[in-house]
Amino acid sequence: MWKIISAPTQRFQELSTKPTWTAPFILVLLLPLLIATLSSSLLPRHRLVASIEARIAKAKEFIDAQVEKGKMPSDQHDAALKRIEEMSRTEMEFYQNSPWLKLFLRFFIRSLPAVIWSGLQIIIWSAILNLLLPLLGASASFGRTFTITTNSALVRIPAALFHALIILATGNLTAATSLAPLAANAPVYLRGILACIDIFTIWELILVSLGLKVIFNLKIRNTALVVFLIWFCYILIVAALISLSGGLALA
Repeated sequence: MWKIISAPTQRFQELSTKPTWTAPFILVLLLPLLIATLSSSLLPRHRLVASIEARIAKAKEFIDAQVEKGKMPSDQHDAALKRIEEMSRTEMEFYQNSPWLKLFLRFFIRSLPAVIWSGLQIIIWSAILNLLLPLLGASASFGRTFTITTNSALVRIPAALFHALIILATGNLTAATSLAPLAANAPVYLRGILACIDIFTIWELILVSLGLKVIFNLKIRNTALVVFLIWFCYILIVAALISLSGGLALA
């Protein structure tokens, strides 16, 4: 893992002769999950309760906005708020009264869908890159492309460690390493775009571009252009979805 960080060109040269993706794929899915789960469960209980209260406030703002825009009947307003408060009260009681191990397991299980989605993202990302390889002048090879994306994704492990340190230092369960906090008062769509941008994502994209160059003997200018264009289209779609949610995904 460390070689992809300290000597990426040399590592990709090794991978060009012996493609390896199984261990990196497993590490990328499991280690960030364990790091995030551990850091969340180690937060003081009052911090966890505060995160729920912040989420409730955000949900109330969203419901109020839906009623004002006419997208939700006003007679459903109180019922919706009541359901949110009841569910949140149950979660607060769980945080306050449960032993650490039970709390850890709850965070772990809740994170599993995100892990599955992360794995699917890497597979889809690899498939798209592989389909575009002939346009760059290389023969398609999903195994080699998947080797590049999974090994490049190993930077998500130090990213998870860095994020965990921020959570533990600030006590904020939703602490972000993206650019979103820089534009807290900006339109939701812009904040959605900024939420997708952080130094670790850029780092991973650079590694993918480098891997395509080394393993498929392509020009770095061309591989970087394709990689970053695909990513740009992706963040536009994500930002649109966040905007449709009223910004709840950013809470």
